[in-house]
Amino acid sequence: MAAKRYAIVGTGGRGLGMYARPLLHDFQDTAELVGLCDHNQLRLAAANQILGTALPTFTDFQAMLVALDPDGVVVCTQDRTHASYIVQALQAGKRVYCEKPLCTTAAQCREILAAADRSPGEVFVTHNMRYGPAEQKIKQLVDTGKIGRLLSLEFNEHLDRSHGADYFRRWHRLKENSGGLLIHKASHHFDAMNWLAGSRPEVLTAMGGLLFYGNNGDFRGARCLDCVHAAECDFHIDLNEDERGRLLYLGAEAEDGYHRDGCVFDPQIDIEDQASVSYAYENGVRVNYSLLAYAAYEGISLVLEGTEGRLEYRSVVNTGWAVGNRMVPGMDEMAGESLKYFHPRKGEEVLQVPRLEGSHGGSDPALRADFFARPWDADDQGRMATLHEAVQAVLVGAAANASIAEGGQPVRVQELLVGDI
Repeated sequence: MAAKRYAIVGTGGRGLGMYARPLLHDFQDTAELVGLCDHNQLRLAAANQILGTALPTFTDFQAMLVALDPDGVVVCTQDRTHASYIVQALQAGKRVYCEKPLCTTAAQCREILAAADRSPGEVFVTHNMRYGPAEQKIKQLVDTGKIGRLLSLEFNEHLDRSHGADYFRRWHRLKENSGGLLIHKASHHFDAMNWLAGSRPEVLTAMGGLLFYGNNGDFRGARCLDCVHAAECDFHIDLNEDERGRLLYLGAEAEDGYHRDGCVFDPQIDIEDQASVSYAYENGVRVNYSLLAYAAYEGISLVLEGTEGRLEYRSVVNTGWAVGNRMVPGMDEMAGESLKYFHPRKGEEVLQVPRLEGSHGGSDPALRADFFARPWDADDQGRMATLHEAVQAVLVGAAANASIAEGGQPVRVQELLVGDI
């Protein structure tokens, strides 16, 4: 199999760490990185410096497609721009791998679907939660009838004040850029629940708000770099402490003015830091979902209730890797995960979760292997999130945003594909 040629658009930390570096070092037989694109020339130069390469660089996406004619494109830009790059790549007949979320609005979903109908290209979205060892185990148990017919799911994610806070420093803090956490972050969770339920979301209601960040704290300055309150602020970060952050962000500010270290209490922040969503699937399965971004510690709780029992997955995560991390005492001892099955008449059964190495519990390396090592026409066993599946994840978030804006009014999710949102 000849190596497929890929170009990356968006050379921030995710684009380089998740895709560029592995493409250069882990998939030489099946994939080749042939170029980089970013609107910021300084960041492009920093990317080549960090990677130790001299890859061709472009600030014009169309020019890159024409000059390099790659087989595939990896989209790692700000969420609000995903749709534009996907549509352009589809018009050029390319295969597209897009970072989650697919896009930020139902209108963008409709635009991408229309472009896909006219293109030989394909779109897949990197919903890596499908690749998690625990999620793979849960999917296998559900599909083989361990809990009988699935009736309901409960999913709770609590992000701590290191990982969670970082969304309120960066471009994600504005809903026009990210769609808010119910699209940028929760799209992973919505996709996983759609995948487990085997159905499409039908109707939902949601409530949410900005309870901790934004104007709930003392706004002390536009950014951390020159803040006079640095020594006393629990949320201060110093981008000079990390070479990658210094090169990609501080070193590139002069061109586009983007600050990676905005104040988490900036009154301009307009995304929710807490939300609850309840919805029903077309097959009758019910969901209760909650997300908060200011928790004392980080973790996930996922409960699946069926006619023949209950699966409970719980994890506590050590976020020592997060920018600005301030370690919670005892986290090394608390961190871990468990998966249990409960039968109403037989009691508890502790189930083993396979262990994988790598980021996001080993899901990132597993995803990359499917995307970059597996032949394009080989069976992916349903792990790769297709365009239509990724659309459904965005629609849940878009419907939740609409419901919140209307004070919790019900929204019929599939109607967004023909509506005005």
